[in-house]
Amino acid sequence: MKSKSAIRLGLFAKLYLILAFTTILLIWLVTQVTNFIEAKQSMIAPEHRETLRGYALQASELLENNDIAELESWADALRKKENTLVAVLKTTSHWLAAEVEKEMFDGVVDLTIGRHLDYPIHLYLNYNPIMKVPIPDSQYNLMIQLPQRMRPGVYWQFINTGIQLGFPIFLVALTCLVIYRNIISPLRVMQRATKQMTRGDFNVRLESDLGHRRDEFSDLGKSFDQMAERINILIQRQKQLIQDISHELRTPITRIKLVLNDSEENPQFKRVEQEVNGMQSLLEDTLTLSWLNNQDSNHYKDLKIEDVDLTALIEAIADDASFEFPHHELILLIPNSFVIKNSNHRAIGQGIENIIRNAMKYSEVGTQIEVKLSRIMRDENDDNALDWVRIEISDHGRGIDGRYLEEIFQPFFRIDGARAKDVTEESNKSEGYGLGLALTKRQIETIGGYIRAEHNQPCGLRFVIDLPVE
Repeated sequence: MKSKSAIRLGLFAKLYLILAFTTILLIWLVTQVTNFIEAKQSMIAPEHRETLRGYALQASELLENNDIAELESWADALRKKENTLVAVLKTTSHWLAAEVEKEMFDGVVDLTIGRHLDYPIHLYLNYNPIMKVPIPDSQYNLMIQLPQRMRPGVYWQFINTGIQLGFPIFLVALTCLVIYRNIISPLRVMQRATKQMTRGDFNVRLESDLGHRRDEFSDLGKSFDQMAERINILIQRQKQLIQDISHELRTPITRIKLVLNDSEENPQFKRVEQEVNGMQSLLEDTLTLSWLNNQDSNHYKDLKIEDVDLTALIEAIADDASFEFPHHELILLIPNSFVIKNSNHRAIGQGIENIIRNAMKYSEVGTQIEVKLSRIMRDENDDNALDWVRIEISDHGRGIDGRYLEEIFQPFFRIDGARAKDVTEESNKSEGYGLGLALTKRQIETIGGYIRAEHNQPCGLRFVIDLPVE
């Protein structure tokens, strides 16, 4: 029967087992490979053994003729040829006691000086051993110091160094890769999850990706899921609370406006009506933002899909803004016509209008506000890279601190004194409640676009809006 609970191994235990296994494997592998290659390298090459046996055969022919002078001359010539020691002699052994197994000497019981051709040569000797080659059809042996050219293991030092260094480097790299993947893989999963949360997706969970692990990362994944669940609940409650409050306040504000409309002309009533209108504007913006926050920014099926002439839209917004702020110069750098498809007139218009009005409101009188429209290439590797349009709205106001360039798009975010200035007499409107840019961002994202704020040179702000052409 399968156990319901698997063995839990902490991260320390996993790393310890990996390192311990790698260390044991390294020692065993280096030892085995070194011994195997050393044994292979210690044997005299077959062609050299045949050469030495050939010398013994030549000596055998000379012994048959019993020509000692010729044998001496031959040995001297061989000595000079191989630059080594050469002798022909007979060696015998005298047994005093016990017996020796012939298998110990390849069937030839001989304890006299000289090494058999089939015996390994010690690779660490600093001299060449004396080889004993039996001369056929005689009791004599050819004793020859192994010529240097026949010495086995010429490259053994290089091979041994390669084994001593190569295997540790390879196994350490392999171990690091295993440890890296074991640690980095869950971290990347968490990184993707945090990015999703940053984009507003609080439904992301790590249990499916880290649930198979039974270590500290799985515990962290569970804590992350609990945190994400809690944040998701709080965000949903906050959205619902704002929506409920906005709905509940609509009715009394409408009633107050009806009472004010039926009242006599009174400066105090005018002031109350102005405040009530501000409250109503705040409620409408809050409800709009609440609705947009509940939509998928990549799908705008609930919006009216239509073709939008950006040139005509920007010109209409510019005319209204110039009428409201006559002491500002609005420069339009736009083509005669630029139509984008599958978009929404209202979403784009409200976003652009809000930014232009803010630029005029927070810029000094007489300064210029520039609106530029152009095609762009968002991704050089994208086949549809040219199917984007960029709208740049630049002012020459006081600007804001760089740390607020992203935060200004958050609901109800206001910068005390950053762009604040006395509202000129040409506009009797208040500075707002910090919802305008939040609405703009959500509206642009709802139709598949992007918006960001950056510093304008030498002063002021530039808002950049990228929209898909189709």
